[in-house]
Amino acid sequence: MNRFTDFDLGTKTLSPIYGYYSCKLVSLEQSLIAILPYIDQLSRYIKVAKQHCHFPSEHGLTRDESAAVYLYTMEWGKGSFYRVLNQALRSEDRSKLKPWFPFLKLFEVAIEKLPSVKKAVWRGVQKDLSEKLKKDQILTWWAVNSCSSSVDVIKGFVDINSTLFLIEAVNGRNIKGYTNFDNEDELILMPGTRLQVESNALNHLGGLHVIHLRELSDNSDEQLASAIVQVHLPPTASDGTAQRKYSIHLFYQYQGAVKTLFCSR
Repeated sequence: MNRFTDFDLGTKTLSPIYGYYSCKLVSLEQSLIAILPYIDQLSRYIKVAKQHCHFPSEHGLTRDESAAVYLYTMEWGKGSFYRVLNQALRSEDRSKLKPWFPFLKLFEVAIEKLPSVKKAVWRGVQKDLSEKLKKDQILTWWAVNSCSSSVDVIKGFVDINSTLFLIEAVNGRNIKGYTNFDNEDELILMPGTRLQVESNALNHLGGLHVIHLRELSDNSDEQLASAIVQVHLPPTASDGTAQRKYSIHLFYQYQGAVKTLFCSR
């Protein structure tokens, strides 16, 4: 599991998070004082993030803000920062989030300074969700959600009998240049993102399932055009097992203002 496949179905009803809005903006070290007992060597990882983060920032991020984004993207196994953070964000016991409030404030301020993205992005999960998500179902993703604009990045983290999510994002934030893995074309969907299942899963030979999601936005004029996905998988191998290689072809239907959104990029 990594950031792009760290997943919860999003069907639980949880209370939205507001408490951190009024928190004072502090340094990265100060924002994580209460978290130090829960993540081994966190102080060391904070130092690494502050040393290697993208600063000065052309988007106006402070060093602490940039380091907060960088720290979120660092991978060091089961105890990785993003895993512990997302576990808290998904917890039904919302009181567990209170120690995270100072960091969430710093992280959100950083993310809001980065470019907003309206485009098709991808996530994946190493399980078959084709029977659990149905057309018109509404989901709320309570964690920080890493996506990539490149399906090739996501393909590297999934196997057969996996699910790919094609997401029409309208409020994504592009963190390329601010991560520990700059070649992953990473975008963030923030906690509380609401999505609608646009179609039942496309199920294909080899166990790959593609589910089309649309981010729900207050401004419907900013929605992307519907996307049609075709996934082509090779025949099964001689031993009867499906081969892992596959290719994905994505086509867009351009209409009106949506065409302008794409052409302006």
